[in-house]
Amino acid sequence: MQRQCSIAIVSALFVAGLLAFPHTGRCESFNFGFETGDLTDWTAEGEAFEFQPTWGDNPTARGRGQASEHAGDWWLGLYEAYQGPEIGEALGQVAGAIQGDGPQGTLTSDDFSLIGETMNFLMGGGAHPWVDDAAPTCVNLVVNGDVVRTATGANTETFSRQEWDIAEFKGERGHLVVVDNNGGGWGHPNFDDVHQADASGTNISWDRVLAVGAQGKLPVTWAHMKRYY
Repeated sequence: MQRQCSIAIVSALFVAGLLAFPHTGRCESFNFGFETGDLTDWTAEGEAFEFQPTWGDNPTARGRGQASEHAGDWWLGLYEAYQGPEIGEALGQVAGAIQGDGPQGTLTSDDFSLIGETMNFLMGGGAHPWVDDAAPTCVNLVVNGDVVRTATGANTETFSRQEWDIAEFKGERGHLVVVDNNGGGWGHPNFDDVHQADASGTNISWDRVLAVGAQGKLPVTWAHMKRYY
């Protein structure tokens, strides 16, 4: 009888905990490097992302002479139009295919909690900044509706690792926006492999980031409640 009462109490506490945290983080990983082969966790507007993410070192395949140096298999390359030996070739694409600089649009990530000291990512493509350029090609961090950090490429298809200091936004929610508003020369951004990092510079797993809910607290789970039993 005592055991049944204990189980009932724990169950009640678990349900109460779930109700107390209605907007907890998600269990799945954020599509931070586009390794799903699609734009899961991101929302596209415009035509620029029709062939995204791209697969492999497509700049080398088309003879550009600037290796992408991307992470994994997939990445955002807004000049490219090759989606790999399975998806792309099923659509009649060949390695080295391009869409050029003409298509434009934006790609907005789902919201996530900001818990790191810094955010780092791979960036390439055109050098058309959000500030002082009427037709930017960039990646922006948006917090509370404001662009608080922005980055561009350096007019090369080859990625370089960039970093933002985001310590002042810890505890806030934010999202990323990849912007391609340029149809001219170097009118495209490249983007891949984004992470938050702690004070030591160690990347924080996205599972941990997403476990922090909208109230900045960890979700209540059965594992957390078992200690009361």
